[in-house]
Formats: sequence, C-alpha cells, structure tokens
Amino acid sequence: MTRDKIIQQLKDNSPNGQTDGYLADFKDNLIPTILADDFFDDLDNGDGNELQSKFKALYSSSALGVNFFGFFKRHLDKFSLLGEGDFTVGQFEKKLPTGLKGTSPNLDFYLESEKCIIGIESKFLEPLTPKQPNFSASYSDSFLDNLDKGLSKIVNRFREHNDATLLDTAQLIKHCIGLINNKGDKRAKLIYVYWEPLNADDFCEYRQHKNELLDFADRIKTVSGVSFHHMTYLDFYNLFSSDIFFMQHLSNFKDKYLFTVKTKSNG
Repeated sequence: MTRDKIIQQLKDNSPNGQTDGYLADFKDNLIPTILADDFFDDLDNGDGNELQSKFKALYSSSALGVNFFGFFKRHLDKFSLLGEGDFTVGQFEKKLPTGLKGTSPNLDFYLESEKCIIGIESKFLEPLTPKQPNFSASYSDSFLDNLDKGLSKIVNRFREHNDATLLDTAQLIKHCIGLINNKGDKRAKLIYVYWEPLNADDFCEYRQHKNELLDFADRIKTVSGVSFHHMTYLDFYNLFSSDIFFMQHLSNFKDKYLFTVKTKSNG
C-alpha cells in the first residue's frame, strides 16, 4: 500500500525513529527552526493529549503543520497570504463553533487580522484513507440557509452521494460553517493544504484525491460567505522560498518532508 511505503520511507529517513514509526519525545519531531513555544500551549490545551501521543509519529499531520506554520506564527508581521496581511492572531488547534450542539472541529492553524479570518486545514497521509461524508440531522436546511444560502445545496448533495472519498468533504464543509458563523463583518477564507510526494502522479490515490478536490472546489463556489483555496505543501513552500527571511526555515522543512517516494521504476 502507498501509505505503508511512505511510512517506511519516513522511518528509514529518521535516525531517531523507533520500529513503530514513533519518536521518544515530541521535540524530536521538530525541525531546527521550530521552538516548543511556537505551539505548545495551543496543542496542550487542545483535544486528545496530542503532544504525548499522535504528535510523536513521524507521519503526524499535526507535527507537519507545526513544522511549517510554527515559524510563520512567530513572525506574523513578516508575511502575507492570499492578499491578506497584518495578522494579529495565529493559533494552532483553533475551535470555531458551528452554532450546533456537540464538539466543534479544530482548525489546524488559524489566522486573523482586522479584516479577515483564515482557517487552514492540514493533511499528511489522511487522504490515503477513504472517508464517508456524514452530517447529523441538526444540519437542517433552515439552519444552513440562515448562515449562507449555498450551504444546504452542497450539504444535501453530499448526503445523497455519500460514497467514501479520499477528500474529507464533511470536515471541510463544517470548517466553512465555523468560519461563516464566526467571521462577523470580516472576510473568511478556508485553505486546504495537503502533503504529496514529489512524484504524486505515480500513485492512483493522489490522482483520485486531486480530482475529488477539484470537484469540491467547484461545488463550494455556491457558498458565498467563505472562499475556499487549496494547495500542496510544495505549493506553499514555493510561495515563500525566494524570501530570504524564510529561506532557512523552508530549507529545513524541505529536508524533512519534500521527497520522492521510492517505486520499482525509480529504485
């Protein structure tokens, strides 16, 4: 399986990795330009005791996000994103209530300025495992239409066509709802940033995931209260790679995460 191949390569590339793909300490999973102060309080106050469990996995999605965005969080005044800047808030594991009962989904990284809120959903190996889109009865047409006229149409579409997909559409829609419910008079943007190997086109799973993502991006345009954007970590890397201030950080990130997965054809 593709997922197993990637995990094995991550273990082979890590001098400190144990046989199960976990590290002894969460700090061992950080690149040199990331400090515990960049994220510790955010994750320690989040759900699931992440730092003492999942974060220590070499394939941790949370560690991937921290290793990329932690440096940006420390230097909010140094960068802009999607035409937005002057950020005053940067937070990992941000909860934005949807207006419904139950636990609100956590955004992996959140940015806010006086004019805009941005939610970032980060994925590592999750797109290699199919998920079925599920919405409880509380996601009624009346509730959704009250937030945004486009929401009920897209939710009902995925209720009717609820085959398992590699793109977690239900999670993305719930993040859209959370952003709309909390944006006030500000612009709201959701960015889906996902990891791929440099040779992603060699794997049917990544081709399928990309097709599902393009379909979702087209459908979510009917929701006017939030704009949806998507890019790979390589795309994100390229946005800032020529910026001298971020160059060393991005070089560290590249060394750990941007690699080609070995196949029979490439040895």
